Amino acid sequence: MNTQKSQKWFLLATIAAYCLIGIEIIIMISPFALYFYSIYGPVLNFFSSSPYLSWSTEFFLPHLTFPNDPIILAVSYLQIMLPIGLILFFLAAIPLYYVRFTGKGVIKKNFYAKIRHPQYLALAISGFGLLLYWPRFIILIMYITMLFVYYLLARNEEWRMKQEAPGIYEAYMKDTAMFFPGEPGGKIYRFLFGWIRPKWLGIAVTYCFVTVCAVGMTLGIRTYTIKQLPIVEVDSMTLLPIFSRPSAEVSKLYEKIITSEKLKPFLQEDMGANLAYILPGDFFLTAILTDEDRRFSNNIIERFPEVLEWHQHKFKGGLKKFFIIFYNFIRTLGSKETDYHIERFIFMQVSNKEGIVVPHQDIFKLGMKRKPVLLVDVDAEDQNIVSVIIPSGKNKWGTMPMPSF
Repeated sequence: MNTQKSQKWFLLATIAAYCLIGIEIIIMISPFALYFYSIYGPVLNFFSSSPYLSWSTEFFLPHLTFPNDPIILAVSYLQIMLPIGLILFFLAAIPLYYVRFTGKGVIKKNFYAKIRHPQYLALAISGFGLLLYWPRFIILIMYITMLFVYYLLARNEEWRMKQEAPGIYEAYMKDTAMFFPGEPGGKIYRFLFGWIRPKWLGIAVTYCFVTVCAVGMTLGIRTYTIKQLPIVEVDSMTLLPIFSRPSAEVSKLYEKIITSEKLKPFLQEDMGANLAYILPGDFFLTAILTDEDRRFSNNIIERFPEVLEWHQHKFKGGLKKFFIIFYNFIRTLGSKETDYHIERFIFMQVSNKEGIVVPHQDIFKLGMKRKPVLLVDVDAEDQNIVSVIIPSGKNKWGTMPMPSF
């Protein structure tokens, strides 16, 4: 009995850890953000500062930029699995709890006619969509961990059902697959690791194998993604427009502002900037780069005064705001967000663990430190500088590691 209780607490602790990490993107824009980051923030910062763990806080797919690449776009559209999985989860819950409350025994209808655990499968689908939306390596590892936890929970539930409905549930198990018709996962496990005894050791080896393979594959995806970024290199500066633009246009705009008299006093200081993001002044993910507010034109503010709501009430909105941002992200894939009035340059200092500013080829390597050092707003029509701001060196969530592309 004590062993069963220990297993139960271990599973619950694992679920709690996954929820805290996996739904980071939801909590970070909720009223609980400050409390959440006072606990989770130091953990992420510790990981980020470690030479052995810093890679785990990095992102392996674009979240800030919109590369015009068909493969990346196709993967991005799979984020729709997040709401689809949640819908399937609740649809599978209806017949399950109906049978439970009416005492009709083992459920064999609806989704349960094909697989024994459709709710866990739905959560796995939803979790995969969330992983693609907020693709940290640490979330990938926790996602894989949760898949194995779902398996253990399912086995525990089946053990209990066999006690409640002896004979009936065993027959149901023989006729119905666990997660997928045909049991492909079980067949692969038996072929590769079925010879390992005891079985718990085989499951542990499988978990390590799957995790290593998944991390290796996503490292390859990250390398591919970086190669598809619309990067433009001018002298010692790497320019990264958030939306794909012609290189000549980006270079011309940069050369014009860098030679402006308004910018010269700031350039005389050695800020060590080696990366500049180019984005609309009202870009909805600006907070990831700097804690400076988005810049809206007077015309937009007059027409849509609610656009200032985020700056007035930074931690209101919760899940509603999350799904609005999710909608905006999907809506803007492959296109510019608005007919904007301000071009914003956010100059960053990218350095290694020793604080040394890195060259072009190392800017997007794992474990680099990024700090905003200068913000320049440019009129999108005449390309004259509107304002120059020296930021605090932090993003909206302090020094939390955020997406770099």
